Amino acid sequence: MVAPMRSSDTSDQALVEAIKIYRRKRYADAEVMVDRILATTPRHAGAQQLKALLALLRGDIDGAAEAAAVSLAERPGHAQTADVARKAARALFGAAQADAAQGNAARALSRFRRALGLDRTNADGWFGLGLALQDVKDYAAAAGAFEQVVALRPGDARALVNRAISLQQLGNLADAMTSYGLAYQTDPSTFAAISQALSAASTGLLLLDVESLRDRLSKS
Repeated sequence: MVAPMRSSDTSDQALVEAIKIYRRKRYADAEVMVDRILATTPRHAGAQQLKALLALLRGDIDGAAEAAAVSLAERPGHAQTADVARKAARALFGAAQADAAQGNAARALSRFRRALGLDRTNADGWFGLGLALQDVKDYAAAAGAFEQVVALRPGDARALVNRAISLQQLGNLADAMTSYGLAYQTDPSTFAAISQALSAASTGLLLLDVESLRDRLSKS
């Protein structure tokens, strides 16, 4: 059983006890104590951090992300808080990918964006967001997302191709060709995807000579 919080108990003292209980794997009891702390100090960073960990253990990904976001906002420079935020973000990225695969674009986009709010350094998260934005035909935002992937992971040929496709859909064929060229020079195996995209009716191009295309891409 969890002892009731006395009026003399501070939130910090109560959190110390909650962490002890958590480390003994008495997760339900720890959660009760965390809820009591947050009832009096809703934005207590340490309690929100522990709440995020407990929510992840229960499989409550959205609850974990919400708690991690509060904790991160209260102490953004705290290493352990940032680590918990990254864990919540990874779980949320996975849920977003599942949403996208099931055709739930709105929820996928919401979860990708919330996850990136917790960890903007996750290149896979930006890539997933870019694909989800392409699905809803928001090509300008998609191009921006793929640019973030390349900034975090230079030489990511798939991101370069998808950035080019997004630019192409916006009618910016010149910049698209530059991005296609960088992708091909980084990874020649992208040629099939590039030639297929450039053969789309929207480009107004008719590509009959693949070797000429290879030459153009190699010089872009």
